[in-house]
Amino acid sequence: MKKQLTRRNFLKTAGSIATVSLLNFPLKMLAGAVSDKPNVLFIFADQLCADACSVYGCKNIQTPNIDKLASQGVRFTNAISTCPLCTPFRGMLQTGRFPTHSGLIINFLEVNPKQRCIAHIFRDAGYHTGFIGKWHLAAGMDKNLGKFNAGGVNVWSEDFKKQNPDTEFVPPGPARLGYDFWQAYNFHGAFNNYWYYGDEKKKIQTQQYETDVEIDQAIDFMCKSVNRPFFLMVAPHPPHPPFKPEFCPKGYLEKIPENIQFAPNVPSDHPRRKDLLAIRCYYAMCKNFDDNIGRIMKFLDESGLAENTIVVLTSDHGEQHGSHNLIDKMVPYAESVNIPLIIRWPAGITAGTTIDAIFTPIDHMPTLAALCGLLPSVACDGVDFAPLLRDEGDVLRDAVLMANYSSHWDFFQTQTKWPEWRAVRTKQHTYIKWLSGKEELYDNAADPYQMNNLAENKQQATLLEKLRGRLKELLAQAHDEFLPGTGYADWYDDKRNLIRTGLGPI
Repeated sequence: MKKQLTRRNFLKTAGSIATVSLLNFPLKMLAGAVSDKPNVLFIFADQLCADACSVYGCKNIQTPNIDKLASQGVRFTNAISTCPLCTPFRGMLQTGRFPTHSGLIINFLEVNPKQRCIAHIFRDAGYHTGFIGKWHLAAGMDKNLGKFNAGGVNVWSEDFKKQNPDTEFVPPGPARLGYDFWQAYNFHGAFNNYWYYGDEKKKIQTQQYETDVEIDQAIDFMCKSVNRPFFLMVAPHPPHPPFKPEFCPKGYLEKIPENIQFAPNVPSDHPRRKDLLAIRCYYAMCKNFDDNIGRIMKFLDESGLAENTIVVLTSDHGEQHGSHNLIDKMVPYAESVNIPLIIRWPAGITAGTTIDAIFTPIDHMPTLAALCGLLPSVACDGVDFAPLLRDEGDVLRDAVLMANYSSHWDFFQTQTKWPEWRAVRTKQHTYIKWLSGKEELYDNAADPYQMNNLAENKQQATLLEKLRGRLKELLAQAHDEFLPGTGYADWYDDKRNLIRTGLGPI
């Protein structure tokens, strides 16, 4: 009897994964080990702006591999990070729910393990589920973070960190939200000395650049997913700060131009214009990410897995880089909320098309489940884009809610560095309401850099009133009371476990 070829048998034959893409071995034989269900490979970088990719108009670097992926799939032109911060995006992605429903509104919170998440849906359908890279859905650095001291200043317990050096470890079980395979960590910035955890509470140190390692791990995972489809998420931390040479992948800073073109909404005296090293380091990380996209796509093509693998490429949020005189994220402007989104599936989606419908992080769960013939969670707040991707229907959505819930990314503060806001985003407009009461209104089509605030323009009074009303409707849908950041502290206990959400007590 002829022995059936599985990915595991193939791997034994072909040798190490580092050798796989270099062999003349008939890699397409791997496709014979795949079920009829489509695989899902979901790759999302941290802080990758849409306009850091040349297919989205970047003028400083070329991203040929991301561009090629876009030409082979569908590119979204209105993909929005509706809460531009790491943990809230990840919470929306995993749960398909508004941050006010999942409770994941700032960084370093303990996710509620009892809610049904995207990996549960795929695992229950027989998929091999895996997560590689940055998790950031656990309190992580300190289980005794606390909320505030008597002076209103946040306190990190250094003693606890010394006594518990492995707080970045997420143990097997419910806290992994349905992922069986695990090569991940909660949060760290050791890009050039990357480390992660498996199923044991022991750091695995690589002394290599993070994204390079994670793509190797992803290829290895796909080879070892034997006789069943896979659902794999890969989450590199770069291109995230620190934007310093020692955090850059070796050899990449030299590939970045000495002269950088800045957006017109970056003030002429902003530090990023004066010292170009930070933004050049950012682009060096982006170039490495693009090269790694090329590596993993080459593997899919050579292995024969490409035809029936849904590939999603996106990011959790963008980066201001001086636009509006700001850096980082957590603001409602295009540079923070506009993210790349490309979906490729040769067997099921027409290649080379663009979609201008507004896509948000909570839409991934219902869309991917539907594309694979599965049912999403009944608690899912997102919209199913599968009919639109299949050219079988449209998405009737006129606006989405965007939000920043606290004025610090790790703590419950109000009116400090990143003041709280809510916003309505339509295809054409952004309406912003700050906690202070200030309003902003931009025509994103006519003014893509959002330099002309129309909120006091009398000719826009009717539109402004309409968007004010729409904001009230969206806030009610999300059970969002638009509280000050300090008003959410009682949603969590002193170990940052969730006690309640906008829906009520847990």
